[in-house]
Amino acid sequence: MNEPAAGNDVPETHLERGPDNPDNPDRVSQEEADNPPPTWARPRRTQNQWRGNCLFRLLIVLLFVVLLVIILADQMHSQDSNSGDGGRRPPKITHIASLGSSYAAGPGIPPQRNPAAGRSGHNYAALLQRRLSGKSHNNHKVALTDLSVSGATLLNLISEPQDTGLQVFAPQLRGVPAAADLVLVLGGGNDIDYIGGLMRDAMQLPADLFGGMSTTTIDSADALARRYGRVLDAVHAAAPRATVLVVEYLTLLGRDFVPGVHAPFGEARARYHRQRAALLNNGTRAARAGREDWCHVVPVSDHTGGHGIGAAEPWVTDYLGVSDGSHVPYHPNAAGMEGAEEIIYRKLVELNMVDEDDKDGEL
Repeated sequence: MNEPAAGNDVPETHLERGPDNPDNPDRVSQEEADNPPPTWARPRRTQNQWRGNCLFRLLIVLLFVVLLVIILADQMHSQDSNSGDGGRRPPKITHIASLGSSYAAGPGIPPQRNPAAGRSGHNYAALLQRRLSGKSHNNHKVALTDLSVSGATLLNLISEPQDTGLQVFAPQLRGVPAAADLVLVLGGGNDIDYIGGLMRDAMQLPADLFGGMSTTTIDSADALARRYGRVLDAVHAAAPRATVLVVEYLTLLGRDFVPGVHAPFGEARARYHRQRAALLNNGTRAARAGREDWCHVVPVSDHTGGHGIGAAEPWVTDYLGVSDGSHVPYHPNAAGMEGAEEIIYRKLVELNMVDEDDKDGEL
């Protein structure tokens, strides 16, 4: 057996690195060995690898930015398509507050949530709450703070307590949550002795019953607008982010009403009560002046002339109420509250606060 040469500890398969080894990949010529290039000109494998990594990372970043731009553009296009009119989707309504008198509260309409206030769980505010809670764009339960009390005047809404005989209610404004984003306000009828006057004429009762005409009764649209305006300003101060909707009263003596047939008073008194209704509507609408940015009128009277007393489908009770005695005379019935809620909802659609839905139909 041949032994390796003495002093040679390197295996035969190992290639010695150097210029004279022809199989060495790092072999250089004798001239290159005698005249090596300067240090700065020598190839640096590590530096080349670092530059390659940087270019690769830069390409990854550029691709990410391009994808992000595409995704954002697609989302903006989808939002524009869903809005229907090229604008943004309606904002969520999270909390409704309702202030007002009996036409907001719903006395006699079951279920009565607060009998002392004559407040129904089927009034227009409660119906609107349930409807909005089921809307896909809200996707959450809408809160409702219902402060309405039957018999309330506008002063009971902002400054004066109200004694209904069963309970003393604080001014309704005190209960308005600052977080409310929709406030419904209805009032003024008791300030001008509108419903009280109708009841007295229908039942031939003394003039001082049901809060009859007194020195505090408002007798002009301008005076009513000024008082109503103070209410609206106070509501706006209490809930500054809210849209305020002023809800008109439903029509009582509409085009189907016949004096002496549908009520025990004649044409002269019918004309008087219609004049009071016009005063109420004019004062209510005038109250919005100067508050157009956050306040809007819901024109209920424009849509309810064909649903008054004597109509085929009345939304209000006559002077006898109904046969079971559950409804208060000259007030909205259950169908009237549903109709008022529909009119309010259409106003919200007009203001781009909600989407249209399949429930919208003929009034």
